[in-house]
Amino acid sequence: MKNIVKIVFVIIATLVGAGFASGKEIFTFFFVYGKLGCVGILISSLIISLVIYKVFKICNKNKIDTYQQFCNYIGNPNKMNNTKFAVANNTKFANLLNNIVNIFLLITFYVMIAGFSSLLKQEFGINGICGSMIIILLCYFVFLKNVNGLIKISNYLVTLLIIFIVSISLKDVNVIENYNKIVKMGGVIKQSYLHFIAKSILYACYNCIILIPVLIPLRKRIKGNKNAILISVMNFGLVVMLSYAIYNLLLQGTVEIFNMEMPIIAVVKKYGNIYQSIYIIIIGISIFTSAISAGCGFLSNCSTNIKEYKRNLILICITALFLSQVSFSTMVNLLYPVLGIFGVLEILLIIKK
Repeated sequence: MKNIVKIVFVIIATLVGAGFASGKEIFTFFFVYGKLGCVGILISSLIISLVIYKVFKICNKNKIDTYQQFCNYIGNPNKMNNTKFAVANNTKFANLLNNIVNIFLLITFYVMIAGFSSLLKQEFGINGICGSMIIILLCYFVFLKNVNGLIKISNYLVTLLIIFIVSISLKDVNVIENYNKIVKMGGVIKQSYLHFIAKSILYACYNCIILIPVLIPLRKRIKGNKNAILISVMNFGLVVMLSYAIYNLLLQGTVEIFNMEMPIIAVVKKYGNIYQSIYIIIIGISIFTSAISAGCGFLSNCSTNIKEYKRNLILICITALFLSQVSFSTMVNLLYPVLGIFGVLEILLIIKK
């Protein structure tokens, strides 16, 4: 059971990034649809959990150990029950999926840099370029050293994040009253049913793009489908709980906070400066570790030697300085749904298997 809990926390750590912790993702994909957003959270969480189970089932059944093998398998039109797929002539499709993952990792790195810059600007009034330079320099020096220890911090951070978000959310449970207040202030955008369902699916799919490569190495720690089902169910429960907690915190705010890059911080502030300071630290560390994890994944996948690694490192740091000046919310609103479309293709292929 202890091993299962560790796996669940690794998955949650992958799903919970700066966009989620800041409240911007929940606001963009769910909150703006009012009550329908609550249904959307269930739809997205269910899709993610089903994909987790399906990936573990495929990997265990066919003894898949790498993302390349997984891409070869789901991209092969013939259903196979043995490991011949590992040498199947399917490299073009596998390379396409690998490239999509690398693009997502790079964009995630840029989004985290922008998020950290927005955090410093919103809370401390630090210029956007200066804020970006601070985290870029920190990332640069960490990338040159061993990053494994720093990435492991994210597992402990998830525990703290879950406890903090849920406990703060429970301080005000007048959900209906808060919802009516927000509606009267014009804080909810009404959209069609088709639109809200599409956004819910896209949210799940873009998360799955980055989650699947993390799941594959974990399959050796899972014994049988029962454990895979248990992990999926636990993940569903935690994602739903955290999402509704963020949703409830957004209900406790005012219309003004919805134009902020980090709306949850403004909500937490009403409970005192100590709570706000703690949450700022949590989000800051979360952004930093997410940036390191995404950047390290991209550099490892795209660099064949040390010289190429350092060249790519300098390149992504320089480009991050300029691209991070695009607002954090703009990146979340625009880039994540686009990447979600690619995720739909991968999930459809997984379901077919």
